[in-house]
Amino acid sequence: MTRVRVVAALVAAVVIACTVAAPMASADGASTPATPLPPSAVTVTRDVEFAHVGGLTLTLDVFASDRPATGRPALVLVHGGAWGYGKSSDLDAEGALVAREGWVGFSISYRLADQTPNPWPDELSDVQRAVRWVGAHATRYGIDPAKIAMLGLSAGGHLALLVGELGTAVDGTGRPLTDADPPVAVKAVAAWSPPTQLSGLATPPGGNKPPDCGTDSACTAFWSLPYVNHFLGCSPTRCPARSAQASPTTRATAAAVPIWWSNATTELVPLIQAERLDRSLTAAGVDHHLDVLNGSGHADQNASKIWNDMMAWLAVKMGVPAPPPISFAGRNLLLSPVVVISVILGLALLIVLLAVALRDEEGEI
Repeated sequence: MTRVRVVAALVAAVVIACTVAAPMASADGASTPATPLPPSAVTVTRDVEFAHVGGLTLTLDVFASDRPATGRPALVLVHGGAWGYGKSSDLDAEGALVAREGWVGFSISYRLADQTPNPWPDELSDVQRAVRWVGAHATRYGIDPAKIAMLGLSAGGHLALLVGELGTAVDGTGRPLTDADPPVAVKAVAAWSPPTQLSGLATPPGGNKPPDCGTDSACTAFWSLPYVNHFLGCSPTRCPARSAQASPTTRATAAAVPIWWSNATTELVPLIQAERLDRSLTAAGVDHHLDVLNGSGHADQNASKIWNDMMAWLAVKMGVPAPPPISFAGRNLLLSPVVVISVILGLALLIVLLAVALRDEEGEI
């Protein structure tokens, strides 16, 4: 029976490994009366049209609890992608987390740099239109129009910051934004790894690297590509006024809403960008918080480290109860399709081996 024991031990080892890999409740979560809704309680409504501009239909995805409610807070999610890439479904994970905590998430699309002759200010205007649409359809989704916040990642964080500074009544150039839905105010803005001063991320004519990258080779390689120039329609050196107009560091005034943002020490968006915004908001007297993280993680690569603190901060600024903390223990392993499929195939193989071993043992008796 030696062969049977060995195979049985292997099966047991795989089962134990799967159990250990499952998410564990954190110590803090164990003492918290409220718990997040299970993932199965989240409903997703895809491709809801919120605007038709420039010949394009703009849509958003709605993430909400399947339990009816009214007066819920809303979080508008803005994807990144260097102003030229990305889509609303990129923030499916964040949208699901928002809904699990009892809020309603709206992950939006906007025209990308290749979809409009004027990425600036069109991309910002599209984000503003989305916020206005959410406010106008608050009753439909059971949200309080006075409790709308924003979360943007990378370039999406840059756009979210500008909404927090400028509002939704005028576009990035100061002209009234014409739209079917009325302006609506956001209560607070959060951003992960947002560019804040575009002139520091573009290679000047005759230069060899973006000035804010310093000696960081990864930063230099990325920002040496003409993302900023494409977004602005010119080099910041040749159109400094437009560059300043599109930079959150220069748009900070006392009218800005509370702002929370994060940045890693050696990531794609150099830390000096975050530090400049910190100084600008301080000078303008804006309620704000900067979370600096060690390492090179960019935007959602730091999600598990900052999510709970960010949501607690947003809740205070929104005047709503703090949502229950999410446990991220084992989350990546559990949600990995490769791991799930591998475990299933491994178990199936071991069962086959066990059956063969049993047959062989019976044949030897």
